[in-house]
Amino acid sequence: MIPVDEALLDDPDGLGRADTGQALLALAGAGAQVRRAALAAAESGIRSGVDRPRVLAVAVPAACGPVAAAVTALGGASAAVPVVEVRGGVLPGWAGPLDLLVLAGPRGDEPELLALAEQAYRRGCAVAAVAPSGSPVDGAAEQSRGLRVHALARTAGGPEKLAPRDTFWPLLTGLLSIAYAIGASPYAPGEAFDALADRLDAVGLRCRPAAGTFENPAKALTLDLAGTVPVVWGTGPVGGVAAARFADVLASVAGLPALSGTLPEAAAAAGNLFDGSLGRAVADTDDFFRDRVEEPEPLRLRPVLLVDDGADQALRRADAVRRVAVDLGLPYNEITAEGRDPLARLGDLVALGDFAAVYLGLTTGHETGASGSFAGPAGPGDGIR
Repeated sequence: MIPVDEALLDDPDGLGRADTGQALLALAGAGAQVRRAALAAAESGIRSGVDRPRVLAVAVPAACGPVAAAVTALGGASAAVPVVEVRGGVLPGWAGPLDLLVLAGPRGDEPELLALAEQAYRRGCAVAAVAPSGSPVDGAAEQSRGLRVHALARTAGGPEKLAPRDTFWPLLTGLLSIAYAIGASPYAPGEAFDALADRLDAVGLRCRPAAGTFENPAKALTLDLAGTVPVVWGTGPVGGVAAARFADVLASVAGLPALSGTLPEAAAAAGNLFDGSLGRAVADTDDFFRDRVEEPEPLRLRPVLLVDDGADQALRRADAVRRVAVDLGLPYNEITAEGRDPLARLGDLVALGDFAAVYLGLTTGHETGASGSFAGPAGPGDGIR
């Protein structure tokens, strides 16, 4: 295992030099991204009362994170239109003239989104877009006279230079605005997005590079996760989305494998996870008296609870995980979302996890500007770097 460089963690200038992909800068600007996307949604003329489709199909590149899942979680069971995520660049067989396909891409030229647009055109399926102005995806929505939200700024050199993972919030803002117009979301462009932006600003201030380790919750979480396999479980739909996002960024930014899921289903599916060698301390009987000072700590699971729902059932779910961790002698982390609005609570959970993943990546030698082993040759739809 690669140890965390604790000296770098408390060196703001050194963190800045190591952050070749400017991931910390992007996280600090998350609130501004939401405000700009909300303004773009308002300027697009989105309003409630648009004809409701049978199904809202949402397509987002996987590298952007669980954006579509967040739309579903925030819409709740009372949403008038079901939301279905479309993956793999293939439109489901049931999609047709009664349905709406929303294409959300940070570049607007992602091949899988353009393939879906072509299929939707052939079947008479309505198309909307959350993409940069003038991009091919935006043009596909314009051709079908669909809703369009220019959630990401476009400069003279092309779309705003953000890694796909850093476009989670503007894409979600645009998608929620379109979902609101058709009755699939309660979030109209306005106060809710302002509150989310303020919440992201507050997390950014607490987790800024200049804040010391013991006053910065993201840095403290970084130290806790180092040398472990995180098991990130969230309570409720919002907690589940935040858990999936955290596991994604731990892998993509810090190169740390992590498990994620939503309680109680995740705990039931895990079975004997904590009874294995990574969950229990293995008795060492080969030489009780040998010197272990130079030996590395054994790799252990690290439960991380993202508690969103304050209902009794959710608290019981989290309490069961706590009891298991205590019984096995496993340290664990618990992060509780606060506030009445689910969107703002999602902001708390996701932003803290994003900062922790970036700090962990930087202090274990990962370059935030690198695309990883599976990126392959650069193409027109590969990232925004």
